[in-house]
Amino acid sequence: MSKIEKSILLLSVMDSWGGGEEVLLKIALHVKGFSFFIATPPGSSEDIFLEHNLGIFSLTSLKKIYRKNEHWTISDKLNILLNIFRSMMSLNSFMRKKNISVIAANGNFAALFALPLVFLFKKKLVVIQHLLYEKNSFEGKLLKTLAKYSDRFICVSKSVEQNIQTFTGEKLVGKSSVIYNGISLPEETSRMLKPRVAESEIRFGIVGSIIKEKGHDSLLDVFAELIKNFPQCRLYVFGKPRDERSSKFFHQTLLDKVESLKISDKVFFAGYVSNKNDLYYQIDVLINYSVVPESFSMTVIEALANNKIVIASNEGGPSEILQHGINGFLVEPRDKQALFNTMMEVVGKIGDESMNEIRKNGRATVEKRFSLDRFAEGYKNMFETYSLERK
Repeated sequence: MSKIEKSILLLSVMDSWGGGEEVLLKIALHVKGFSFFIATPPGSSEDIFLEHNLGIFSLTSLKKIYRKNEHWTISDKLNILLNIFRSMMSLNSFMRKKNISVIAANGNFAALFALPLVFLFKKKLVVIQHLLYEKNSFEGKLLKTLAKYSDRFICVSKSVEQNIQTFTGEKLVGKSSVIYNGISLPEETSRMLKPRVAESEIRFGIVGSIIKEKGHDSLLDVFAELIKNFPQCRLYVFGKPRDERSSKFFHQTLLDKVESLKISDKVFFAGYVSNKNDLYYQIDVLINYSVVPESFSMTVIEALANNKIVIASNEGGPSEILQHGINGFLVEPRDKQALFNTMMEVVGKIGDESMNEIRKNGRATVEKRFSLDRFAEGYKNMFETYSLERK
C-alpha cells in the first residue's frame, strides 16, 4: 500500500477549553513527524489554539449539541444531524486542499461529524476516548457504531478501555489501545522540596470545576471533623463553578455549608489558578475524591510531579496511577469514614521520612509513566502504525 503525506486533522466540537482540547494541543505541539491541522468551532478553544500558531479550520456548524433535558429529544438529534450535514462538505474540501486522509476525533460527538467523511470519502478515523459512559446512555450506545467504522480507539486509561468494551464487545477487539496523558515535569526547586507550605499549617487542596461530581460537599464534612483533632489544617478549594445553573447552585450550597459548619476561617475558595506550579505550591496534600469514577486525573499526576502527597479514590484513573502507601494513598470510594481515617494518618505523619519517600516516589512515577515525551511517542507510534496507509 502506498503511503500518504503525513498530515492529520484533529477534530473538536467544543467551543470551550477542556481536558480533551488540552490533549489535542499536546499532540499538535509535541508529536513529531506530522503536520497537524485543527478543525474547531469559534470560541475560547479556537483562541487558545491560535495563540500557539497552529493551522486552524474554524467552522460554526462544528459544535456539540447539548440536550435540554435528561434525555435526547428528536429535536436534539435532528440538530446534530443538521450540523453534521452542514459540516461534511466543508471539512472534506479542507482536507482535500491540505491532502489529509486521517482524522483524530476528540470524543464521540466529534467522531459523529467524521463518520460521513469515512463513508463517502474514505477518510481514516481515530477516536480519542476521554470518558467513562453510563449504562444505557445515548453516548454509550454510539460506541458500537463508532467501533465498527473507526480505525482505532485511543483511551486515556485502562478504565476507559474496559468501560468502552462493555458497550462494544467484539467490535473493539484489536482496535483499541491506551495512551496515558502526559505532562512536562516541572523543575525541582527548593520550595517544591519543602515538606510543608508553612510550619504552622497543614494545607489540603481540591482542584477542579465546582460540580457535585467532584465531591466537595463530602470533603467539607470530613474536613470539619479533621480539624477537631488537628486545628492547624486548612482546606483550599481551587476552581470555579461552570456556566450551568446546577454548578452555580452547588457552589452556593458549599459556601453556605462552610458557614453552617463554622469552618470559614479554615476553608478558602481560591478560584481558578492558571499557573499549576503556583497552585500546587500552596498545598501539602491533594484530595481527589470524586463521587463518580474519573477516567484519568490530570490533577493527580500534576500534584505528584510537584512532590505533593495525594489521597484519591481507589477506582478509575487514579487507581492506575497510585500505589497505596508507595506513591500516594488510595481510599475506597464514597466512604467518608475511610477518607477521614486516611487524612488523619497523613496529618499525623506529614513530617516523617516515610512521607518524604512517598513524595519522591510520586514524582518518579510521573517521570517514568506520565511524561510528555512518553505521551508524544505513544501517539507518534500509533499514527505511524494505524493511520498512514490508504484504505
